[in-house]
Amino acid sequence: MQDGAVDGDVPTNVERHVAWIERAADDGAALTVFPELSVTGYEPDLIDLHRMRVDPTDPRLDPIRAACRRRWVHALIGAPVGPGGPDGAASSGGPPYIGVLHIAPTGATAVAYCKRNLDTGEIGIFAAGQVAGLLDIDGWRIGLAVGRDAAVPGHAEQLAATGADVYAVGALYRLGSDQRMADQMAAAAARGLWVVLAQYCGGTGGGPACGRSGVWSPGGAELIRLGTSSGLAVVDLADVADAEAGARGH
Repeated sequence: MQDGAVDGDVPTNVERHVAWIERAADDGAALTVFPELSVTGYEPDLIDLHRMRVDPTDPRLDPIRAACRRRWVHALIGAPVGPGGPDGAASSGGPPYIGVLHIAPTGATAVAYCKRNLDTGEIGIFAAGQVAGLLDIDGWRIGLAVGRDAAVPGHAEQLAATGADVYAVGALYRLGSDQRMADQMAAAAARGLWVVLAQYCGGTGGGPACGRSGVWSPGGAELIRLGTSSGLAVVDLADVADAEAGARGH
C-alpha cells in the first residue's frame, strides 16, 4: 500500500494501517506491505528525540493484530524496534533498529527484519541489522528489504541465493527519485524475484515522497504502478505466474 503518515502519532497511524488492511482484504490480499517506519512516520530526529520504540508486544498495535485476525491477513509494518532486534547485538539502552514487524493472521507479532544498509541521516540514530530477513508465507518465501537495502545489489542477490521468491521492500523515496527507484526494483527483479514496493506519497518527516509504489515480475517487467496519491496495488502472484507459464507454453 501507499500512503502518508502523521509523524510521531502511533495511534493515528495504526488506525490508517487497519483501514488499509481491511481494504486489501476486501480485494483478496493475503499479505499487506507497508512503507519504512510506517507506524511512526519517517522522522529519524523525532524518533531519536523522544526515544520512540514500537516493539512486538506494544499494546498500541492491538488494532492491527485484531484486523489481521479478523481478515486472516499477514501484515509487514515498519517501526523503530529494539534495542535487541533479531540480531540480539544491541545492549539495553542502545540505539533502535529500523525494523519490519510481521503480524500473522493469528495476531502473533515478531521482528522479522532490521534494515542493514543505513542512509546517511540514519547513522548514529539507528543500529544496522546484520541478519537477512526471510519469511515463509503461504508457500512463498518472502525476502525483506527496507529503504537503501534495495540500492545495494548484493542485498537482493543474497536473498535470491537463499531461495527467496519475493523481494518485499518498505521504503521512502523522495520527489525526483522515481527513475532511480524503478531502476532499483527492476534490478532486484532481474535476479529472478517478484518485487513488491510499498512506499510513501505526500509529506512525511523525510521530505515529500514521490509515490509510484508497485509490483515487478521476475526479469524486471512492471506489472502495476500506483500514481502519486494514496492507493493500493493488489496482485495475485500465483495467477500471474500461471498465466506467464501458459504463455511460454504456447
